[in-house]
Amino acid sequence: MSYTTLDAVAAHYPGFARGVVNQSPPDIEIQSWIDNQAARITGLATARGYELTNLETANPPAYAVLSMMNEMGAAADLGDALYSMLGPGSPAAGWANPNTLRKSYENMIAELNLGAYDKLFVALARTGDVYPEFGGIAGQETDPTDPEDNLNLAFRKNDVY
Repeated sequence: MSYTTLDAVAAHYPGFARGVVNQSPPDIEIQSWIDNQAARITGLATARGYELTNLETANPPAYAVLSMMNEMGAAADLGDALYSMLGPGSPAAGWANPNTLRKSYENMIAELNLGAYDKLFVALARTGDVYPEFGGIAGQETDPTDPEDNLNLAFRKNDVY
């Protein structure tokens, strides 16, 4: 199951002609890159416990994130192939830089792996911001007006250094 289309991936490279005789790389190869990147994304999402069944209709924002990841990964693969055919001295004709796409894709994969998108997929997922849950603030837990016996007074809440 892939999350993007050939057209979306090829759109990153407006000078790339599809549907011509001897198209290089052929659509079947681009589709294999899309499928390979989708498999990687699905594997990570499944490992995090995300429910992916009917995701496109059940959770469109989550599907959009996976679609964007899939598109960028496959577009980076396509860009690598196109740039290898152009040669190092050829102008890119305003095409997307595959290195930039690859870096963005790898950053999103790392975020997915670390749970940055958990809240998008699982509404009850824990979040790094515990303030809403506990209603507290970080710092010394004792009341500053209480007498403090045998405590380290080197650092106190609301002290300015």
